[in-house]
Amino acid sequence: MHFRVAFVLAALVVFSLRAEPAAGGAPSAPSSGIFGKVTLSGPVPKLAARPVNADVAICGKADRPSPSLVLAKDKGLANAVVWLEGAKGGALPKGPFSLDQKSCLFTPYVQVVSKGAPVVVRNSDAVLHNVHATTVAAAQIFNRAIPIKGQTFTETFSEPGVVRLKCDVHTWMTAWLFVADTPYAAVTDAEGRFSFPGVPPGTYRLKTWHELFGEKSQPVTVPASGAAKADVTLSLLDASN
Repeated sequence: MHFRVAFVLAALVVFSLRAEPAAGGAPSAPSSGIFGKVTLSGPVPKLAARPVNADVAICGKADRPSPSLVLAKDKGLANAVVWLEGAKGGALPKGPFSLDQKSCLFTPYVQVVSKGAPVVVRNSDAVLHNVHATTVAAAQIFNRAIPIKGQTFTETFSEPGVVRLKCDVHTWMTAWLFVADTPYAAVTDAEGRFSFPGVPPGTYRLKTWHELFGEKSQPVTVPASGAAKADVTLSLLDASN
């Protein structure tokens, strides 16, 4: 009897392990909507490490590798922002949205936040940081000091588009926000993938932005049934356009 109970419990454990998706596994294509992958084409830029030149007792002395380019083995491009222009329907995500300054880095490095939604900014380091937000064209949005470990403040962004963040005290610290006025906006994962389930049938502009390669636009048509595959290729040539 004890053997039978143990066998049943073991079987249940095996079933539950098989039913659980593997962490970090590739997301399945949606039954409707748009999915795809952003890939780098051509030469790979060589980026210099960022020197640590302040508060080395807290931040460390070692230079930080540039976070600007994260590539998979097949050149899938992480941290690209992809969004749909012209797609209607669906409420904007309410969050919560947050940005941390931890180990003298911004975390996450790239994220999408909804227009008008609160973004909580935290300092997790025992050192003075500030958050200097500008547009890509360097127009000022705000600049706020956050000197105390555990301190937070909240900001909202009323204009859609790309926001550049930096810490003026620690010049290697940068990050990016994309303020979205559509629910169909995402940051590509470590393999360069993105997915927009449930997009209504129609033809739209699929836009892609990356800090090194600029912005690219292409049409995509969602059929009446099924999902549209829309892969994107970026290169240094795009950055010069």
